Amino acid sequence: MKAVIFDMDGVIIDSESIHADMKIRTLTHFGIPCSMEDCVAYVGRSAKAFFSDFVHLATKPVSVQEMVDYKHKIYLEYIIDSNTVYPIDGILDLLYELHENNIPVALASSADRKIINAVLTKFGLADCFKYILSGAELPASKPNPAIYSLTAKALGLPPKDCVVIEDATAGIAAAKDAGTYCIAYDNPNSGPQDLSRADVVVNSINDINLNKIMQLTH
Repeated sequence: MKAVIFDMDGVIIDSESIHADMKIRTLTHFGIPCSMEDCVAYVGRSAKAFFSDFVHLATKPVSVQEMVDYKHKIYLEYIIDSNTVYPIDGILDLLYELHENNIPVALASSADRKIINAVLTKFGLADCFKYILSGAELPASKPNPAIYSLTAKALGLPPKDCVVIEDATAGIAAAKDAGTYCIAYDNPNSGPQDLSRADVVVNSINDINLNKIMQLTH
């Protein structure tokens, strides 16, 4: 293990339910009914992938990009103004431990770059990551493995030397198909996710430490 790659939503911050709420608000704005249950299958995937499957139900002409832009706008406003969003318990200690041991860390998220920057700036985490990649900038995001393959390449490492920390079915699929080792965080606020492809599942970020990572990957 030579590097750790983090997902953001559901791993760095507990935000999957907030994303779902903003997607529902966006669809409602464009006259499309949607429930929280409809959002579960899209946890870890890009907003573009989500809205592409709903745009045909709109009651007025609208493009997928218009929906994406609207959702990003209201989500950004929420993240910037809210005092109810915090880093997940244990994540700051883990980032500090990796830094202290000179283990490179990267961030590979399906979120838009502006959202990633807003989250990292809000919590003072922007300098923690050697490399950051937004799946919104790729032809296809998670579960497509490109986001993790490209992140490993940017770190100068083969995927097999990287550990990915994920919370969602789509992200785990991307990590494993890219050839990385995957630790799944069973986040109760991410909805029911199939974590079976992960190499190991933890119930708390506090259960992940450098010694455990080294033990698990050998």
